[in-house]
Amino acid sequence: MLDTLQGTPLWVYGVFLLVCYYGLRARTPSRESELSLLITPGILTLWSFFSLNYNEHAGLALGSWIAGIALGSLAAIALFSHRGVTLDSDGKGLIVPGSWKIFCISLLFFAVKYFIGYQAAVHPERSASVQMLALTGTASGFTVGLFCGRATTLYRKLMALRALKNASVA
Repeated sequence: MLDTLQGTPLWVYGVFLLVCYYGLRARTPSRESELSLLITPGILTLWSFFSLNYNEHAGLALGSWIAGIALGSLAAIALFSHRGVTLDSDGKGLIVPGSWKIFCISLLFFAVKYFIGYQAAVHPERSASVQMLALTGTASGFTVGLFCGRATTLYRKLMALRALKNASVA
């Protein structure tokens, strides 16, 4: 294990610290704008999509990734309630209560990406196996689905709160 950590490029540690920072920051109430609810899942989805291994079994990699997204989205809808979420004073974003869940999901996303990169670097022959393609596709999709499901839940809450505010004003 020490060899693994010693062989890890320095920039990976920087990304890990950034993931930890933003994950720990999510423990306190924060403001979520409409734009961040749309852009963040998109960026993570693209990053995950382009990191899949499509060499020999593109259908398997893509299919397991899509299945993982579906499962992750459903899990996020169950995990992330919109209880305690309020509209900000401008009516343009949400005030979201803090939670350890974002930290855990961020660490999961990092661990999956690290594991996939490690397997590709150390065992390239195994990383192209059918089992590994299915595992990495599903795990990558699941973590992306968690972020997308959370963003969808919060976006729907934002639209509902805006509609309620506009109805009370009229």
